[in-house]
Amino acid sequence: MRATETEPLPAPALAPLPVDPTSTGNAPRTNLVGVQRRIAWAAAITSLGNLSSRVIGLAREMVKSFYFGNGQAASAFELAANIPTQFYDLLVGGMLSSALVPTLSGLAAQEDDEARRREFGALLGALIGLFTLGLSVLIAILWLCATPIAHLIGGGPNQDAELVASLLRITIPAILFLNLSGIVSAALFARHKFGFTAFTATIFNLTLIVCMALFESRLGVASLALGLLAGSAAQVLIQLPGLRGVPIRLSLNWRLPGVSRVIRLFLPVAGGLVLAQIAVQASFIFAGRISAEGPATMRYAAQVIQFPLGMIVTAVSAAILPSLSAARGEAFKATLAQGLRLVWVLIAPATVGLYVLATPVIALLFQHGAFTAESTAYTAVALRAAAPGLLFAAIDTPLIFAFYARRDTRTPTLVGLVSTTFYLVLIGGLAQASQAGMRPFTLADLILANSLKTGVDAMLMGFFLWREIGGLGGYGLAGLIAKVSLASLVMGGAVWLVMSALLTRFGLETLGTQALVAIGAALVGGVVYVLCASALRIPEWMAISSAVRQRLGVG
Repeated sequence: MRATETEPLPAPALAPLPVDPTSTGNAPRTNLVGVQRRIAWAAAITSLGNLSSRVIGLAREMVKSFYFGNGQAASAFELAANIPTQFYDLLVGGMLSSALVPTLSGLAAQEDDEARRREFGALLGALIGLFTLGLSVLIAILWLCATPIAHLIGGGPNQDAELVASLLRITIPAILFLNLSGIVSAALFARHKFGFTAFTATIFNLTLIVCMALFESRLGVASLALGLLAGSAAQVLIQLPGLRGVPIRLSLNWRLPGVSRVIRLFLPVAGGLVLAQIAVQASFIFAGRISAEGPATMRYAAQVIQFPLGMIVTAVSAAILPSLSAARGEAFKATLAQGLRLVWVLIAPATVGLYVLATPVIALLFQHGAFTAESTAYTAVALRAAAPGLLFAAIDTPLIFAFYARRDTRTPTLVGLVSTTFYLVLIGGLAQASQAGMRPFTLADLILANSLKTGVDAMLMGFFLWREIGGLGGYGLAGLIAKVSLASLVMGGAVWLVMSALLTRFGLETLGTQALVAIGAALVGGVVYVLCASALRIPEWMAISSAVRQRLGVG
């Protein structure tokens, strides 16, 4: 499960600040300080928005699990929600970093020029007008075809295609709002108005929670679909104040130079996006055919994985991007190696901990209301299958950012095409083997195949980066990985022993015992990992420990 699949409606990634081509290295120091403050503010507000989105997103899944569990109704919603999400990812979501933000930033950087300011407003108005017209036609077609689409994505004996169709008729109009929200976000990124965009996903998640609380008793699972539609509209509304003062002229003028540039920049990545969305849709279709609970279970497991993935892997990768972009030669390799080392020190114990504690963690988060002990057992298996993907992502994501730092988006795109093709062939082969009676095709197989896809991506990214800059042999990566792996395995053993003892004594029947088992075993594991890391003198851990002691005034 990719990071982009775990959050149904992700906020756009923070775009790089535009570079003024007329600037020189002799810019006044006051300007430099201003830029540094602007970057720091952008990073801080975006990080806060990402954190709030993940926390509220997890709360959304907890509320959803309480009302709907992981049964057929919850899976029907996931299948219906995936359609507007895919059209966002394929269209404006795919254009954000590659086309929309770069094009709009070039005009926004010169807003003091009245002509440029009017050109910015004209381009934004044309994009809004053209997308509104085109998406309205698309929505009408999809709405009329809701029933055959539902039978395509939710057919088979495990799913209720009629329920999927009824939910699709509610969620399909969200395609317009999601894409308009992305266009507005791109304009605000270009104008450095990060505060308006940082919390769009949080607002979406809160709207879903409110709709479930207000309407679940009357509408059932349709309250989720209504929440998705209302949340996508709220994402647009919350950002509109950021456009105050922009002279927007709505039009259908597709001949504007900016529109042509957006299309030119988007086309090279369009093929990769299409294949990626085919893979996402295939995942949900296969999950629905494997079991009635498949799509919903896959989502719950992905939501748990998203926390360490986003808070550790993506955060560290994004943090080293500015340094990587400025570095050359050995400095580049040293910065990348440091990022990889830090990610591994943090993600390896998190992965082992999640694998061992899968059942009590799922029980603590979701085993309430309609989410039963059987739901917990099934979701825990899915979570364990997703865990290896965290380790692969710990290598893959920093390498992708390394290519971005070298102004190379082509290589990650091509590698993504190869790994996605590998995934599609693999799950197709597993499905054929199941039909031939060789072995059953399980949800764990499907999720593990996705983890292997990330592994293939990481392997290829490492190979191509090695061809460009050489190896990272002088930075102690192999030794560090061995030490961290040893410490993590020892920690995992301690966690398993404590968890087993607590489960035998208390079980997982109440919220209190669930918290005791999950948190108690995790705390013991954390202490064991700290002791092992200190005994093995892992440099990154020693640095973290020293920084904490200095902050606390100890030692």
